[in-house]
Amino acid sequence: MSKSYLAIAHQGKNDWWRYFLSVLLILFAWLILGGVISLVVAIFIFISKGVPLVELELQLMDLLQNPSLESFIIINLQFITFILGIFLAIRLLHQRKFLSLVSADNQINFSRLFAGFAVWFVMQLSLIAVNIILNPSNFTFTFEPSKWFPLLFAALILTPIQTSAEELFFRGYVIQGLSLITKRRLILIVISSILFMLPHFLNPEMQRGAVWMALFYFGFGVFTALITLKDNRLELALGVHAANNLSLLFVTSEDSVLPTKAMWTIKETGAVQGDLFVFILFCAIFFYIFFGRNSGKNEMDTPQLRNRE
Repeated sequence: MSKSYLAIAHQGKNDWWRYFLSVLLILFAWLILGGVISLVVAIFIFISKGVPLVELELQLMDLLQNPSLESFIIINLQFITFILGIFLAIRLLHQRKFLSLVSADNQINFSRLFAGFAVWFVMQLSLIAVNIILNPSNFTFTFEPSKWFPLLFAALILTPIQTSAEELFFRGYVIQGLSLITKRRLILIVISSILFMLPHFLNPEMQRGAVWMALFYFGFGVFTALITLKDNRLELALGVHAANNLSLLFVTSEDSVLPTKAMWTIKETGAVQGDLFVFILFCAIFFYIFFGRNSGKNEMDTPQLRNRE
């Protein structure tokens, strides 16, 4: 189709009050409804284990801070309601197809999605392997098959839901919606990335250095927004984000927002500046693979389409 990713926003109904109500609906589904469901599930787990009601609050805090299958599931439940809220907002309030957040043809190009996933996942695993080889004393082998394989099953289902919800909202709904106000891609990328960064301030990883970690999350938002607008579709960002978060199956840290029984646990996370440098290098490699060697020529780059926007 000839429509660009930004032009999709003109589909359906786009009154300002629809965006206002949609954002309220999405945030309610994500933070309130999702939080209530997670709490109910946690209480049900504790009651089934015979935990006294007076100890529920203490047990809940302990559960969320320690790696277990239950904590992983509970933390991820709210992203199911998050994606449900986005679906209802798009279908009921904006009255357009849900997959218009992915592409102008309202379809998912799975080959593009899996290609983005594969490239980023290989780079992530390569980095983990290099770190373990070069600094083995900084890693503890914590692989427990009886706990890892159930985690693998849960992660393969819940992690793509979590990452897709964030991409559909921040790189899909937010960027497309803001494009009705401005077509300047730099502004769209910066605003959507700041909005993506803000919820991550609550992550315990911020203790490593709030400024540098904020830059990391902002940079991730910039990168996924950039490849979405460059590719004129959302699939690459969906694949990258899923691959990035599934690395928790192989290595985790004690301050991770998603505590898991990974294969290895890192003792000292090191300077965030180094991680940020490696991230930028990975972004450059990824961008070259997909858009270097004339592979990035797409509809969005044509002067005719730019004039239409």
